[in-house]
Amino acid sequence: MKTKQEGLQAISGNHKTQRSKSLGPKWIGLAILVIISLTGCGRRVPATWPSLSVQNGIVYLVNSQVYALEADTGNLIWDYPDAPQRSGGLLGGCSAPQPTDGPFTAAPVVGQDFVFLASGGEQQQSLWGKGENMAGLRVLNEFGTLQWTFKEPTKNAVAAPAMMGQTVYLASSDHNVYAVDIDTREARWIFETGNWVWATPLPAGDTVYVASMDHILYALDDETGRVKWTFEHPSSALPTAPALAQDTLYLNALDGYVYAVDAETGKLVWEQKVQGSIWGTPLVQDGLVYVGTLDGVMIALNAQNGQTVWTAKTEGEMRGTPAYVNGSIYIGCENGKLYVFDAQTGAESASPLGETLDKVSIFTSPVFDGQYLYIVATDGTVFALDPEENMRVWQKNPLTDQEAE
Repeated sequence: MKTKQEGLQAISGNHKTQRSKSLGPKWIGLAILVIISLTGCGRRVPATWPSLSVQNGIVYLVNSQVYALEADTGNLIWDYPDAPQRSGGLLGGCSAPQPTDGPFTAAPVVGQDFVFLASGGEQQQSLWGKGENMAGLRVLNEFGTLQWTFKEPTKNAVAAPAMMGQTVYLASSDHNVYAVDIDTREARWIFETGNWVWATPLPAGDTVYVASMDHILYALDDETGRVKWTFEHPSSALPTAPALAQDTLYLNALDGYVYAVDAETGKLVWEQKVQGSIWGTPLVQDGLVYVGTLDGVMIALNAQNGQTVWTAKTEGEMRGTPAYVNGSIYIGCENGKLYVFDAQTGAESASPLGETLDKVSIFTSPVFDGQYLYIVATDGTVFALDPEENMRVWQKNPLTDQEAE
């Protein structure tokens, strides 16, 4: 059942006023850069930074295409889709040949039988030709073979899908969130926000939380898609999902505010302004909230009151969500370094990555699977690190089909 109009009608007039606000001049440049990077011509490195997830012993690397790697060795299991050969000449376009599907920019979510991918939208076919709209959901089996598609979205999906039960939740730049039933392959409901949705929906219990670039956090009834409450306090866009811990949502905004919101009522618990803009989802661990900023500041806040516990300075932007492993916080940086901080004090320690990587950045969130910590650089090189031994285990770059040097 589609309820996007009903859902919008359930919101107060105050919400309508809030929804009409633009991103503001401060963020127009950032939005333009992201859009250009998603659609630009002639770029060797894909639009956004690569995405990474690790599930069931498989590392999924998304870098326009999707690569499934053995978590223990880095060996390629499969990739999707195959890229056709470029025909050459001016009419062939100004960039490398595009894959037959996608492009893909966000890591998949993996269920018992399927791998669910958000497709990045329109492909450029030539200098003048308009590409096919490829937005929507792609569903692969365990061998990387396409099983079915959901193509109702009209614009690119840049966030990873989420899954709960028999539903996959897909956010789109067409302003909508789609709750797709896995059995029927159709939308149970569609909810429309006031702007792009670049954040992965967060389903929990009977509620789906949606952070939108319209500055609003929505709590939706999972059964109907109707609004339970809205949190309209942010003065800036919300590019990533909140984190849920002990009935509290922790939410970052682009203008550097961190909010703690009651998950049941949507009431503000506390807010804190930090130094720099924030892109990634916060990490909540052992009573602390960790965020990295685009000003190169790593910050730990008290989860109860938002007070600053410690800060640490890095030498570049941090765009990902930090990872927690055995009392340490790991986060990648624009300068190609993986930083390691003591979770309680912020003291920096040696990195298992070793020396700072040359001519690349680490923007993707590190992922820990209980044994290894996985990161990916902007050139597509994946690293498996052993935090216990503080060393590299393997590194591979499936984009070049050879072991990275």
